[in-house]
Amino acid sequence: MVALTRLLGALVRMLTRTRRMKIALVAVPALIVVALVAPRAANRDKHTTSPALAGSGGVATTTITPTATIASPTGLPGTTGPAPGPTVQQRTEPVLAKAPADAARAYALTVNAHDARPGRDAGFIDSYVRARPYVTAQLYALISAPSRRGDYLWVGWAKQQATVTAEVVRVAVPDGAPAPTATSAHIRVQFRQVITPHVAGAAAPAPILDAVSLVVSTDRNGHWLVSQLLADT
Repeated sequence: MVALTRLLGALVRMLTRTRRMKIALVAVPALIVVALVAPRAANRDKHTTSPALAGSGGVATTTITPTATIASPTGLPGTTGPAPGPTVQQRTEPVLAKAPADAARAYALTVNAHDARPGRDAGFIDSYVRARPYVTAQLYALISAPSRRGDYLWVGWAKQQATVTAEVVRVAVPDGAPAPTATSAHIRVQFRQVITPHVAGAAAPAPILDAVSLVVSTDRNGHWLVSQLLADT
């Protein structure tokens, strides 16, 4: 820019000393315009012309930056898979054979059925005595031994001269118990006790939902018998 200004000054002084002063007066304004426009053009070229790339022979390249077009969303993305989170596998219930299930069911129905009418059961233990065909000899000695269990219930039933029947709701292997084998099975029997008073005016109480957990095993003859009673949790 400084060199161009000095050149214009020298040219003007030279022309004003010659006979072509009139031409100089016409050319000077044009040169001034050129001097003003040239720096702007040089600055514009700096933004559009990139330096020569290494190994390109010194040839400058012009970079054109495209304008990206972003399409506006038209909706929510579709579902491509299951929701994140842990996958819980359902536990497969062990298969319980009919013979051990029937033995457990027969025991639960017998020991939970009572008859408190006069001349029928003498006490709560009588139903356990009737369960003799469904239990081992060792277990029968335990459940038929005299005890005070069930006395509170029996007093109430005796006042109403009530009969108590049992209805089995479900027979299955308890959660966490070993799988049944050919000679043994852990079983949980859910049952409902229905109490029916036989005294005039006595109101029937609500049915009682209960359960018993036990072990059934085969004896020397292959018969399934209840061999052990388990604490029900």
